[in-house]
Amino acid sequence: MRSGPVFEAAAAIAASPEPRPSTIGQKIYFLAVGALALWVGIWGFFVPASVDRAIPWLVPPLHSQFLGAVYLSGAALSVRGMVAKHYSEVRAAIRIIGIWTGMLLVVSLFYLGDFQYHTRQVQVWFGAYILYPLIALWFRWRTRGLQEDAGVAVLPTWVRYLFIVTGCVFTVLSLLLLIVPNLMAQHWPWKISRMLTQIYSAPFLAYGVNALLLGSRSSWREARLFVIAILVFTFGALVASFLH
Repeated sequence: MRSGPVFEAAAAIAASPEPRPSTIGQKIYFLAVGALALWVGIWGFFVPASVDRAIPWLVPPLHSQFLGAVYLSGAALSVRGMVAKHYSEVRAAIRIIGIWTGMLLVVSLFYLGDFQYHTRQVQVWFGAYILYPLIALWFRWRTRGLQEDAGVAVLPTWVRYLFIVTGCVFTVLSLLLLIVPNLMAQHWPWKISRMLTQIYSAPFLAYGVNALLLGSRSSWREARLFVIAILVFTFGALVASFLH
């Protein structure tokens, strides 16, 4: 009778259930999220002087390009989600979008007096950031308890530690931006308003929480989307910083 680590690993893979495919509804969701993220990302990063065509406010060029880099990372995340074949590949992206858009809605509630509600940008802003987190919650509820990583190689230990460290840094930074915005504005590398400080907290929290969860025990299948988004965000932020 055959035995050994290789045979046992092969048997585990053979015995594991077929991965659940991603659905048409999820692909449509990523299309909608990606279209808005790409729209804001393009105006913010490449046409910063007219960023108010995509978001409710006109902000200085450095702010605009930083936000553009953040939204372009969201667009990359969504595009990868659209072409993914299995749910296990996109659940991290759904989690990121849910936290990110939900946080933007919460922050917006602090500044209701600063919005011009007759404008299309504000209507799209609130429409998207009410619907997107609710849909993400619905997807997560429908797939609660689903585990599909049986027989799939987990991330190497050093990669998981890197995710955990990154997650801790991003999460702590996000909470500080949200809770003590005036203090953080004083120490931010460039001049920043209280509202933008708290808006910045949303993507940092989404990426931070996701990195912590991926660091606990995850596979490359799930982590791939996150890595792509972080690389786009990092590269865009560095380019924006260099330009200014």
